[in-house]
Amino acid sequence: MPKLLIVAIVLLVFASIAYAYKFTCYRYVNGHPTGGWISVEAGTVEEAEAKAYARFKELGGQIDYCKCRY
Repeated sequence: MPKLLIVAIVLLVFASIAYAYKFTCYRYVNGHPTGGWISVEAGTVEEAEAKAYARFKELGGQIDYCKCRY
């Protein structure tokens, strides 16, 4: 049984990696892009923007929202 569990986990990890895309994300303040950009991997634009927003907040500085593109 443990071998089956390990195989299932490995397949799940590979499946999630296969559907991840690399996005380039920019920080926006007062409607204008500011600073540099970061790269995140996600399955959707919404997920990428949520990850990028969290990373920008972690890095510090002001941010109103971020936009990501594929």
